[in-house]
Amino acid sequence: MSKAIQNELKNKLIMRIIFTILVLLSNLTFSQSKKDSLLKKDIFPIVEELEFMYGYDQTLREYLTYKTFNKQETDSIENLPDSLRIQVISKRKFTSDSLTKNIIKKYIIPKDIEHTEKLIAITKKYGFPSLKRIKKYYKKDFINPEFNPVIIFIHSPKKYWVELKDILKTEFKNKRINRCIYGYLLWHINGRNNLKYMLDNGYEMKKNKSGMTVIKAVNCD
Repeated sequence: MSKAIQNELKNKLIMRIIFTILVLLSNLTFSQSKKDSLLKKDIFPIVEELEFMYGYDQTLREYLTYKTFNKQETDSIENLPDSLRIQVISKRKFTSDSLTKNIIKKYIIPKDIEHTEKLIAITKKYGFPSLKRIKKYYKKDFINPEFNPVIIFIHSPKKYWVELKDILKTEFKNKRINRCIYGYLLWHINGRNNLKYMLDNGYEMKKNKSGMTVIKAVNCD
């Protein structure tokens, strides 16, 4: 085979590779645009459902700590100084372990399963609905200022963790979740026993106003 033919074949191969890369990038851009378009179109029912799931999640878990569904009361307790808050919470502790276990078994775990499956379905169709993406299209105030869909995956049962690893990798790669969300969720789905997942993804150990060392998100983008 002559050198001219070899060069021609080599050039054709290079052009084919470039074309393939351009097609893949075009498909990626189209896929992202499509998911954004779908999210924009359905933003109101999506946010309403996410707010319900978040509200249920937090309300039931707060009840285990504060023994009340009164949000004003729980907020007032949370705003107390640390030492006083601990005293108040200790006085509200359940005397019945069986009731605590029953609430977790019948009211929390079944909904954690349902909500995880729902958010997985939403993520596959629209991309993960991070606050940043939601706020692009949803201009109303959230019912709860602390609302964040991330919490739903943070409370996902273990049986979903393998699937979530693949989903999160895709969402992070496509920039639909930032470093801090990615690290926070990796920390959860890897057993919550290794802060390295967070420290490698935008978090640092910092001292708060009380002098306690806490982990804090500092470089999420």
